[in-house]
Amino acid sequence: MMSVDCATAAPIVIVTGFVASTLEGTRTTLKRSGSDFSATIFARLMGASRITMWKNVNGVYTADPRRVPEAFPIEGLKYEEAIELAFFGAQVLHPSAMQPCIEGKIPIYVRNFENPEHPGTVIEGRACSLEDQRLAWETEKKSTASSIVRKTACPVRLREDESPIRGITSVDNVAILNIEGTGTSEVPDLTSTLSRVGVGITMLTQASSDASMCIVIEEGGADKALAALEDAFEVELNKGLVAGITIERDHSVVAIVGEGMAFRPGMGATFTKAMATAGVNIRTIAQGSSERQIAICVEKSDCTKALRAAHAALALSNTQLCVAVIGATGQVGREFLQQIADSRRVIDDVKTCGRRKALDELRLDFKVTALAKSDAMRLSYDGIQDCAGADCMSAQNDNVEPTDLEELTRFLNEDYNGNRVVVDCTGSEDVASYYPRWLGLGIHVVSANKKGGAGTADLYDECRRLALTRAQWLYETTGPGSGLPVLSALKDMTQSGDVVKSVRGIFSGTTSFILNAMKDGQPLSQALEAAVAKGLCEPDPRDDLDGVDVRRKVVVLARELGLTINLADVAWEGSLLPAELVKWKPDTSAGAPSVAMQLVEALKPYDEEISTRVKALMDGGKTPVQLCAVDVEAGTATVSLDAVDSDTRFARCLANENVVEIFSRRYNDAPMVLQGPGAGAGITASGLFADVLRLSRTLVDWNIPQLD
Repeated sequence: MMSVDCATAAPIVIVTGFVASTLEGTRTTLKRSGSDFSATIFARLMGASRITMWKNVNGVYTADPRRVPEAFPIEGLKYEEAIELAFFGAQVLHPSAMQPCIEGKIPIYVRNFENPEHPGTVIEGRACSLEDQRLAWETEKKSTASSIVRKTACPVRLREDESPIRGITSVDNVAILNIEGTGTSEVPDLTSTLSRVGVGITMLTQASSDASMCIVIEEGGADKALAALEDAFEVELNKGLVAGITIERDHSVVAIVGEGMAFRPGMGATFTKAMATAGVNIRTIAQGSSERQIAICVEKSDCTKALRAAHAALALSNTQLCVAVIGATGQVGREFLQQIADSRRVIDDVKTCGRRKALDELRLDFKVTALAKSDAMRLSYDGIQDCAGADCMSAQNDNVEPTDLEELTRFLNEDYNGNRVVVDCTGSEDVASYYPRWLGLGIHVVSANKKGGAGTADLYDECRRLALTRAQWLYETTGPGSGLPVLSALKDMTQSGDVVKSVRGIFSGTTSFILNAMKDGQPLSQALEAAVAKGLCEPDPRDDLDGVDVRRKVVVLARELGLTINLADVAWEGSLLPAELVKWKPDTSAGAPSVAMQLVEALKPYDEEISTRVKALMDGGKTPVQLCAVDVEAGTATVSLDAVDSDTRFARCLANENVVEIFSRRYNDAPMVLQGPGAGAGITASGLFADVLRLSRTLVDWNIPQLD
């Protein structure tokens, strides 16, 4: 055979994968990733300029895409980063297979033979040594940071929006050996003890007092390891110096890996906070001396949840908010879902300074996982793509089942994503009664349902208590103004030290619309029909005409201002509902007209009577309005049908507008005024969406310092 100088020629060598033999002809193999190892050995021997590993994936991924759908191929890795990922379970390359290329400084390309156009992942270059990073940190800390008076930042430079984490990986089927007692230091070579029985250590953590030790090993070797340690600690166990050695099975190791983690404050905090948000308990935690990886041990059943939570929290993917919409097929629910769909689109509007993407600033993705109406619900952890369609709950869709709030609660609690929110677009007391359950499970609640904030005092107090410790409860649209930010403005005022004295105004956009129509000569039945057509009314408009809905708004407002008040405590006069219709019963049989249209017909005999009352309020050129007021100093709340002078702010309230005046210590001579449309599905839905975005801003908090 003619020899070839590989430095001057490029021979084609065909090698049979991981099959090999000794000089004596005995067949051997290189075991796991043996064909990769063969390739890198020949690349090293031949002085290759590069090596390409053809796989069935588009490179090395940020996480296992089978468990983390948001995972994506990594553009580039250092050899040490790839080795850490491989050690903790990444199956693309074995650490041994990379060694020849490390020695020869040969870049490794991992590409997809089914998708050759994809560039894949390149593994090349050495990570900074621990000593180099330490010296760079000291220079940054003592010289650069101190000279310009700022906090010390990691000396490893990153591109804008680049995460210091390269990947997240896991090892399943591990067990924890727990050794407790003061005599654990009596066996100095614990690694050798386990090595003699063929058990390797995946993680090891020890308390500073030597009183406890956690050893994470492969679950298959747990019994052998336990026997070996009991033998090694026999004397200490008999003397009571070691209290006990126990095994915890069914665990997994989750590790984050990246060179940029070293000397970067906040990495561990961000990782562990992500676990807390997802409800994942960390059984033990360890960090390598190089700071290129942090590993935690969790219950095996929580592994996927931990991977996804860490992937989002560490900016490897956008934060994902799982949304459950109750009342999804009602007017408000449909409009809210449409606004979520619209938020994903690129908006082109010269009035908003050109082209932008609605949620880019938040690095946030909405995933609708549950839709529910009175008799059916649809659940999917993978997300419901057609959630904004008119037939999103039709029987032919997948995963549609009868509505069961207990089953919905179980579904939400078992979601692997810790960021979950229920958006309540109903007026249901049954749904509101579940708020404490959801909040207690760490599930956020955004509500347009006034029966939570204006319900029983016990329900309200429990929800507020849980909202301070477990999850957030946002209900801006249940107060005066609907889509107007009245409650948030009041909260900002009081938290900044202001003292609110009173709030008054027109709180019902529906009643405002009806009274404006009647002022122009329309009878009540006709005005109500027009309000219903515009989507301004409650499902049962008697709640609007009899003041029940607006009184609930007043209760929500009063409680927000610190008053202990219930619906019965709101002084009320001036109902637009005739007394004869208070106990009126609509036809609820199949095929009957809507409650609203039945009420329109029922009102017609009383049109003249109600019109006479309203005209009486207009004597002297005055304007009829429904005025609401909460007097904090007096501790009272009132709603009344009144007449105001035509030149006042309330008289100039148009169509379905709300007007809210806030008097406080700072706004004493002239009130703060909030005014705008206060009814309608679009307005209410936009208020709900604003609350969801407000919630989202508190969830998207990845902010790890970088060098300028």
